[in-house]
Amino acid sequence: MSGTKANSIEQRSYEYIPLEERRGNPKQLFFTWFAANTVSTTLITGALAIIIGLNFWWASLAIIVGHALGAVIMALHSAQGPKLGIPQVMQSRAQFGYFGVVLPMLIVFTMYLGYGASNTVLVGQGIYESLGININVTILVSLVPMVFLAIYGQGLIQKSMRLYTFVYVIIFALLTVLVMSQVSMEMLSQGSFSFTQFVLAVSICITWQITYGPYVSDHSRYMKPHEGKKTFLYSYLGSFLSSSWLMLLGAALASMVVNGNVMAQIKELGGGTGVLLVILLSLGLIVINSLNIYGAGIILLSIASNFIKFKTTIKIRVCVSIVVGVILALAATVGAGNFMTYFQMYLSFILFFIIPWSVINLTDFYLLKRQYFQPEDFMDENGELGKLRMSSLVIYLLAVTCQIPFTNNGVYQGPISKMMNGLDIAWIVGLVLSFSLFYSFEKFKEAKKKEVLTNAKQI
Repeated sequence: MSGTKANSIEQRSYEYIPLEERRGNPKQLFFTWFAANTVSTTLITGALAIIIGLNFWWASLAIIVGHALGAVIMALHSAQGPKLGIPQVMQSRAQFGYFGVVLPMLIVFTMYLGYGASNTVLVGQGIYESLGININVTILVSLVPMVFLAIYGQGLIQKSMRLYTFVYVIIFALLTVLVMSQVSMEMLSQGSFSFTQFVLAVSICITWQITYGPYVSDHSRYMKPHEGKKTFLYSYLGSFLSSSWLMLLGAALASMVVNGNVMAQIKELGGGTGVLLVILLSLGLIVINSLNIYGAGIILLSIASNFIKFKTTIKIRVCVSIVVGVILALAATVGAGNFMTYFQMYLSFILFFIIPWSVINLTDFYLLKRQYFQPEDFMDENGELGKLRMSSLVIYLLAVTCQIPFTNNGVYQGPISKMMNGLDIAWIVGLVLSFSLFYSFEKFKEAKKKEVLTNAKQI
């Protein structure tokens, strides 16, 4: 039974989606990724560009540039789904080997928990700001429908995302009008330009898009193999348009307040209308956060499949989704007090580890053209992909390690970053290094293999 039917519980997780179950329409992905960004978390992230010191105009340029670049990477990952028909990180067995992929999987799992906990905290904070209900109580109650949607899977999630998009476009359009009517040119011009902070703001937006990379194929794998270009287009447009819009709105809101508390500022807009908006924005996260629980469940089952042979069942999906929900409840209630600090640290952490994985995966698929695998290749530990590709893991870990001297993430500042007046270019170092090393090494291996075959024929 495919996960594309809204009235049935999905019975797939890490497994390949057979062609007869590919009933998805690429247009669905526009609504999925437009909706995924149409949340208060996006507003909060846009506010960071103002909080770090930029004025609205420079923040706007950083936001647009960052999302325009980052969404390309995100959409390229999405276009892999129709071709391979398996979840995104499972595809990395082609680069890291059957067991080698466990390391990227564990890192991506922490990403799910980070975004999942952040979104859950925002639900609690929003309801507390507007109705005064205890944050921890709201967190626990809101996780119930999140887990329910994740259990049902693709069909119900896609249907919910489409409906959510139509409703919340109206809500955010109203919020935009309210902000434009109350923000002044003086407010928007507060702050200044700093190259260091500008690069940081661009990096945050690129990070936002790239963090979708590890799970976009979880949703595009239900598309037909020939629909890769449409998948790219609709994924790019959905994610770029909504994330840019809402982060610009978040930056404008942050320009209106001293402490960057955009949710409190929304509450003050339009009297009772502002309170209603805060409630609706908070409740909207319940739908969107189901993506994190859904993806985290796939990752857990993918890791388990490396060591235990099993076929996904409804019972297994229910149990795993509940486990993820409990973990999110613990993480959210512990971290609710210092949300903005933890969230900015989290974004820096994710960029640190996800960039090299993304570059290696995309380089192998698009530049080296290694995309013509059989489904069973990814499921056989003794198959063509091998158990462990040490070369890829070494390059990955080397790229991660070499970013350390260049980083400045609020917790640690590397020596080279200090020499560059606090500039953080760790992600650029990771991108360039992982690409150059992986591509060069793989081309070298190909050349050596051809040389051996040529010598064998001559003999």
